Amino acid sequence: MRRETRRGGGMVTTTASGDLHNPTTRGEDDSVAVRVFQFASSLGIIVFLSLLVFAERADLEGSMPEIALWATVALAADLMLVRVGKGVTLTMSLPVSLAAALLFPLAFAAIVSFVGCLDPMEVRGESSVSRAIFNRSQVALATTAAAFILHVGEVNAAAWPAVALWSLVALGADFAVNAAFVVPTIVLRDRISPLTAIRLLFGSAPADSTVLYVSMGLVAPLIAAIYLAAGAWGLLFCLVPLSLARGGLLRAERLAEAKERVATKDEALRRTTQSVGEERRDERIALAGELHDEVLPPLFKVHLMGQVLKEDLESGRLLDLDSDLPELLAATVASQAAVRHVVDQLRRSSLGPEGLVGTVRLLAEHLQSSGAPPVDLFLEDLDGSDEALLVLYQVAREALTNAAKYSKARRITVRIWEEDLNGRLIVSDAGVGFETSNVDLRNHFGLQLMKERVESRGGKLVVESRLGEGTTVAAKVPLKIAL
Repeated sequence: MRRETRRGGGMVTTTASGDLHNPTTRGEDDSVAVRVFQFASSLGIIVFLSLLVFAERADLEGSMPEIALWATVALAADLMLVRVGKGVTLTMSLPVSLAAALLFPLAFAAIVSFVGCLDPMEVRGESSVSRAIFNRSQVALATTAAAFILHVGEVNAAAWPAVALWSLVALGADFAVNAAFVVPTIVLRDRISPLTAIRLLFGSAPADSTVLYVSMGLVAPLIAAIYLAAGAWGLLFCLVPLSLARGGLLRAERLAEAKERVATKDEALRRTTQSVGEERRDERIALAGELHDEVLPPLFKVHLMGQVLKEDLESGRLLDLDSDLPELLAATVASQAAVRHVVDQLRRSSLGPEGLVGTVRLLAEHLQSSGAPPVDLFLEDLDGSDEALLVLYQVAREALTNAAKYSKARRITVRIWEEDLNGRLIVSDAGVGFETSNVDLRNHFGLQLMKERVESRGGKLVVESRLGEGTTVAAKVPLKIAL
């Protein structure tokens, strides 16, 4: 389950396999503590903002058309999502909110941010009202903090470079206030340390995320200057460069993702090749040991008995043949048995004549004989390359062994079938399960090796698990595509 962090328009929210606002995922599983914190925060912020609007009501007289204009532009910009690095999403409304904070009273900027903060999940009806209010409240408060900094500094929107420097300070205040509400939410929900929660806000590439975040903040003075020079049409025109910037970021994102996919596959192929090489080396060492311990002794005995028979014939001791010949035959039989044993071991190192289905069935029988829970098999013969079938078997072996050892399930199910020229494998149990969000594949060699083997063949591996609900390992491998 991939953890995602979403930041935009002064908004910082974290998600796990979806969005903090998504009621169809972990959002509905928020603890009572999380809901109480969000409700109390929303109530306190709304009371504060209401008092602020009341105090500045004179400054807001006649400003409704401008508020509507800026809120509309913020709404439009908030729908321009772009992923920043891995797991970080930035909306283009951030510079719009800061520009409003630069030009207008605190209450004006707060209203624009509250009304103009829109998550796409709200549009799709996937965000609860309480969560949407919490999100809008903390965004509005963060923008108000930025506006306070700018007004304390008595910043002139036309005074460069001072306005840029003050904008950076205001941007820091915006982020700090935002994080002050989001970090406790993450800590209460995921039960992690505050430091870990702060790291999540910056995603996997904190330097890149910071640069882009700061860049968006520095656009705010430009938007303010354009509005002062061209009015409403200038503000609407600002959506064009924001959209173009989003397009450039999207292309850069796709290029970075493609590069990462290639690097991941290359690394998986390298590690799989290394693993295969190590397996072959181990097989050679084992074969050498088998030959030395099992085959050479009976062959040496055959050689010795042959020498004895030769001496018997040369010396005319024909009567000794009755005792020496059976020993020679016994040594020959022992040699044959040793060779057959080595050949059988070599076959078992791959799938052997039993094929994928037969080998998986033998594995299940072996595990059950060793005390594992019953294994229900639904297996279809696959017509694929030896490499593809071997990868499927390796995944089945690892997943089935893990389920037998750790799941504490009453039954395990294994399914193998062909679908769209792909070999499909599912190993599932209804055991204790685990939280995939807390699992780092790099620290679990078995899971990591399964993933690398599947990806090296151009396939895909998915591990799904929940505490108390069991685990499912699903693999899809192209049957006849050689990488």
